[in-house]
Amino acid sequence: MSEQYPWMRVPGESSTAYAAFKVYMNQGVKRSLRGVGREMDGNKQSAINGWSTDNDWVARAAAFDSYLTTAEVDGITDQLTNVRNKHLDVASKVLDHLMGNAIRWKPGEDPSIRWTTAFTAVTKLQHSALTLRDTGANADTELVDKIMKALAERAEG
Repeated sequence: MSEQYPWMRVPGESSTAYAAFKVYMNQGVKRSLRGVGREMDGNKQSAINGWSTDNDWVARAAAFDSYLTTAEVDGITDQLTNVRNKHLDVASKVLDHLMGNAIRWKPGEDPSIRWTTAFTAVTKLQHSALTLRDTGANADTELVDKIMKALAERAEG
């Protein structure tokens, strides 16, 4: 059996037996030797049963299932990381913009409601990105979008 990929053809396994194994492996959670027999016209069920035992189909198919699950989880993890990093980048840019405006206030002057709302939206966005939970930040995304558009326009002009 291949150490790295046990679902690959093993030494001594005929091409017909390996083709039957691939049918078995690709059946997923509903896999069965009888299902292989139905799909592999012309092969006797006793031969399929023997190939399965001789070539450890159950363990090889389980290894394949595990590999697919790991690949799926890794892909989801990568996507979550990318989303989190983008959210943190947006939050950082908005906070930089807000802080740039905050230094213009005179002592004792209160920030506008828009500033407070934007700050709240950004902190929710950061919290959501860092904990990977929805904190209701979506309700404030329109304001964050407006701020980001204004930042982009300033950068261009």
